[in-house]
Amino acid sequence: MSWTIDRLTELATGYWQSSALAAAVELGVFEALEGKGGTADEVAAKLNASQRHTGELLDTLASLELLEKLPAGADASGRIVYRIRPSAAQFLTRTGSHCILDALRYNIDLYPLWGCLAEAVKTGSPAMPPGAHLGDDPARTRRFAMGMHSRALAMAPALIPSLDMTGRAKLLDVAAGPGTFSTFLADKYSALHITLFDLPPVLDVAKELVAEHRSAARFNFQPGNYRIDDLPTGFDALLYCGALHQENPTSAAAVLKKMHTALKPGGRIFVVDMMLQMDRTKPAFSALFSVNMMLTSPEGRVFSEDHIRQILADVGFVDG
Repeated sequence: MSWTIDRLTELATGYWQSSALAAAVELGVFEALEGKGGTADEVAAKLNASQRHTGELLDTLASLELLEKLPAGADASGRIVYRIRPSAAQFLTRTGSHCILDALRYNIDLYPLWGCLAEAVKTGSPAMPPGAHLGDDPARTRRFAMGMHSRALAMAPALIPSLDMTGRAKLLDVAAGPGTFSTFLADKYSALHITLFDLPPVLDVAKELVAEHRSAARFNFQPGNYRIDDLPTGFDALLYCGALHQENPTSAAAVLKKMHTALKPGGRIFVVDMMLQMDRTKPAFSALFSVNMMLTSPEGRVFSEDHIRQILADVGFVDG
């Protein structure tokens, strides 16, 4: 790759684009435009916001191709109308097939932390109190859980086919979060009984979401801290999804050893998370996410795939 001043400037100002998207999510721009769209004045009125500034933001979102700006006369009203682009509407509207508004809303909580990256590197401490999103701050915990639910809904069609539960009767979902992936598995495997294990405040959100699901009768809930508390035993499958990056090598080995004990002989573990290549520089998103964990957790990081395979083998798991 050859660097140019344009490419470097694009990297340096990349947060401008994400900030425009975050502001639109925080203000409710996409909810205001859902359906037929609207003029800048109409959106500003719905948001109780400045008309001029709303227009500037809408133009910027159109420049990023999140919105379409239809010129005067393009519809019967003769007005300049903004609409969400059809390809974006599936992600940015509540009725969209892969709505991630809650995930984007949780990202707003993370945004200020990245401004503290230099200080975090200097001090070796996270930029937020440990546990703020895992129960210490109820509102933030709910945003976190709903954000994970939103993201999981979008990821599930690609992920679920790789989680083969054929012949498995009892699944333990550790660090289950909102339990979203397990509800998809319950739909696919009608004989599967599932226990969700997570911290009480997170599990409270999961209970609400699962209660609305047609497979709710096959779910059990067990509150606990998987680092401290014993896990229930007697399962023939265990899902550990999206939580490994909160651990360090020592704690990862300890919790994976517990998970080995929770499984019956012949049981299978599914570890799902972002991974890095051996040199820890690719994929770039995984490397950046490891920095994000450094900002939010005293010990969190993204593991390389070869490292986690070695830990699994060390605690007794057999590949295959």
